Amino acid sequence: MGIRWLLPFEPDLLPTFSVVIGVCVVTMAAGLWAGFTTMVVGGALAWRFILWPETRTLAPDDIIAMTGYFMVTSVILGTTELYRRSEQRRLVVELAHAKERAENQQLFASELSHRLKNSLSIVQSMALQSFGSETPEFLKFAGRLHALAAANKLLNSHVARPSADVREVVEAAVQPFRGQQDPFCLSGPARSLGSQDVVSLTIALHELATNAVKYGALSDPKGRVAVTWTTNDGTLVIEWKEHDGPPVTRPTTSGFGSRLLKRAAMGAELEYEADGIRCTIRAR
Repeated sequence: MGIRWLLPFEPDLLPTFSVVIGVCVVTMAAGLWAGFTTMVVGGALAWRFILWPETRTLAPDDIIAMTGYFMVTSVILGTTELYRRSEQRRLVVELAHAKERAENQQLFASELSHRLKNSLSIVQSMALQSFGSETPEFLKFAGRLHALAAANKLLNSHVARPSADVREVVEAAVQPFRGQQDPFCLSGPARSLGSQDVVSLTIALHELATNAVKYGALSDPKGRVAVTWTTNDGTLVIEWKEHDGPPVTRPTTSGFGSRLLKRAAMGAELEYEADGIRCTIRAR
């Protein structure tokens, strides 16, 4: 009503112009009863502060104007409320469809995960029959299968978007190597990795932890491993650093584990320092 009062119009020209717009906006935002209240109070204020100071009485023209106002605003009130309710029904239907799609995605992912577990179990059984349960080759192979299964299990919990946070990936990879005295120190910001990088990083970290148990810091009860990650020019830089382990030397030959590590970790850089291995991994 303050807006209408400030407009340079004669009192009998569109006395309820701003109220009509207000009824539409309020009904859309707050519902039927708020719009109805705006209609009644706005009409009363228009008569009192715009028409009344000029006439002091309701002339026939004023009565016609106010009657027209209440008829127009009633139509606006009804049509706006109908539109509002139709939009609410549409949103309810869309939400139901979205929930159904999410449930279907979850069901499909669960079925796919179940089939993958069965496939990995078959491969593990074949390896057991081929190598025997106590051979180093079987233990290495079983560990790598476990890392692959852990990565896929992690991705299965993010069905809507196949990605995972770096901390989730690191924790899933080193979890089998944690004991009562946790030798791992993990630190870094929250960053998301795509599905391919999740699998690659999990296998790479598992390979590093396996080597650390056999030859590096995790072979000594006092040994520690720090895993840190930072971002640099859009690239995620992950550093694995072993401390307080036995002295390490650069191997003269590159075994399968080293080749797997470099391939899985997108060209990991290995440094054999006096107090343990340092490995730098870069990911998108």
